[in-house]
Amino acid sequence: MRDRTCHCGNRIGDAAIQEEPEFTTWGWIMLSMLGMTPRPHHIAFRCMHCRAELGQSRDPKLLARRSGRPNNSVSA
Repeated sequence: MRDRTCHCGNRIGDAAIQEEPEFTTWGWIMLSMLGMTPRPHHIAFRCMHCRAELGQSRDPKLLARRSGRPNNSVSA
């Protein structure tokens, strides 16, 4: 996945690539109406400039970090 480049020439790991959480319909309802931060369905890696998506991740550690809740499967 790291070898993919966007139209601007950016790659995952570059400063111009953002991690954007993507939620299910129920997740959007929780976020907008209830004010809760749900766990994302997946994380999309997008360029800030051309908005091209370079990949997606469903890594549990990454999802837990983006939800603001601790990951229960990782021991402290």
